[in-house]
Amino acid sequence: MLVFLLPNLSTLTGSFLYDDLPLIVQNDRLHSFARLGGIWTHGYWPDRPGLTLYRPVTQTIWSFFWNFGSGNPWPFHALNLILGATVVLLVYRLLQDLRVPARLAFFAALLFAALPIHTEVTAAIVGSNELLAAVFGLSALLLYRRGRWLSSLLFFMLAVFSKESAAAIAGIAFLFPWLEPAPRPKLNFPRLALHGTIAAAVVGLALWARTAVAEGAVFIPPIDNPMSLVSAPQRIMTALWVQVLYVSRTLFPFTLSADYSYKEIPLVMSLHDGRAWAGITLLALTLVAFFKWPATRLGLAFWVIPFLPAANLLMPIGTMMGERLVFLPSLGLTLLAVQSTARLPRKEIILTGLVLLFSARTLIRNRDWHNADAFYPKLAETSPGSSKTHYFLGCFKAARDDPAGALEEYDRAIAIFPAYPEALNNRANVLVALGRIDEAKESFRRCLRFNPAHGGAAASLSSLEAGMIWVPPKPRI
Repeated sequence: MLVFLLPNLSTLTGSFLYDDLPLIVQNDRLHSFARLGGIWTHGYWPDRPGLTLYRPVTQTIWSFFWNFGSGNPWPFHALNLILGATVVLLVYRLLQDLRVPARLAFFAALLFAALPIHTEVTAAIVGSNELLAAVFGLSALLLYRRGRWLSSLLFFMLAVFSKESAAAIAGIAFLFPWLEPAPRPKLNFPRLALHGTIAAAVVGLALWARTAVAEGAVFIPPIDNPMSLVSAPQRIMTALWVQVLYVSRTLFPFTLSADYSYKEIPLVMSLHDGRAWAGITLLALTLVAFFKWPATRLGLAFWVIPFLPAANLLMPIGTMMGERLVFLPSLGLTLLAVQSTARLPRKEIILTGLVLLFSARTLIRNRDWHNADAFYPKLAETSPGSSKTHYFLGCFKAARDDPAGALEEYDRAIAIFPAYPEALNNRANVLVALGRIDEAKESFRRCLRFNPAHGGAAASLSSLEAGMIWVPPKPRI
């Protein structure tokens, strides 16, 4: 547990950042207990109704922490530390229950606790949705293993309504008899069928709730995930390449980033792209290992099954890649990594050294998430090809009274993704501040061309055309 807590203690002094702002700071439904019911009747994103996510358990907990903490960030960060430490303990306990050799289970849990790619989940306040889903999901697996079916079902429901992808945890539960070492318990197929039906009903309820709270048509913004626009084969090839990136950045975390949106990861459009073959090779190695080496099956199952809902393989999701998505699946990768050292001399020294290196990298990475002044410039270093990165850096510079620098970043964002209404709107505001009124009018018009419903741009354009000049508001960062 200390391996997790010590490198992450600095997050306690962190700020609200990035997605924390629209989801918590600017989300009025969370700010009063009188509006608590609205959490259960609305979707997750208050400003993006087309993304039909439904996570009422997570948002209810956020509401309590916001109100009892008077809107301060540190109680949320303390929650993340408590949840993260709990996940580490549950990981170790579950591996023991699955009869993983004690030394292997110990080092796998240590490595899991130290992974630098987990920084986004721990340091970002909204990362608590991943942590809550992991705590409830792992608890459900442990209770299921011990025959406490009703308690397991309750925790499974809490996991699914904390984050939808936790539904995949049921798949791990039903594979337990085939994943653990011999001797295996005798299978009770009628009981498995009953439990499977109940789990499917919980997932069905979550899907129905998502549909019920949807406001308008379901829409995945291409800037967040351009895989939503291409054919299924192209999406799958790109998704397999992204899995290669996940594996490499989990085990070799030299460069980590909070943003992989358009156009940081170019799409894989055909087999002529070498990245397609890298992804296919990873898939082939996974299949060969699963069928040829039974000892790898538990690790592979923990990597593949929790990742399936968020991997863009079955369907496009709201993001192309996110380090937060690797949180629970990385348990499988750490288990495989520790298993691969089994025949090495002095393997304990090697693994201990790796844990220390990962802990040091986590400590350094946490500094990038400390506040806006550290976060946004670092984001531009780690994701220079992303349109959203330059948009957010433009917002940061505008908030720091650097309109010329903000304009430069907005222009870069628009050069990468021309149909970016928010960047065009903010660019126009900066042009107003610089006194370039005609250019500002054209930028507002372009914004409305791509988003006719953008009320802010329409009102600003009307004011300018009426000869009214105002001081544009600074973006909140």
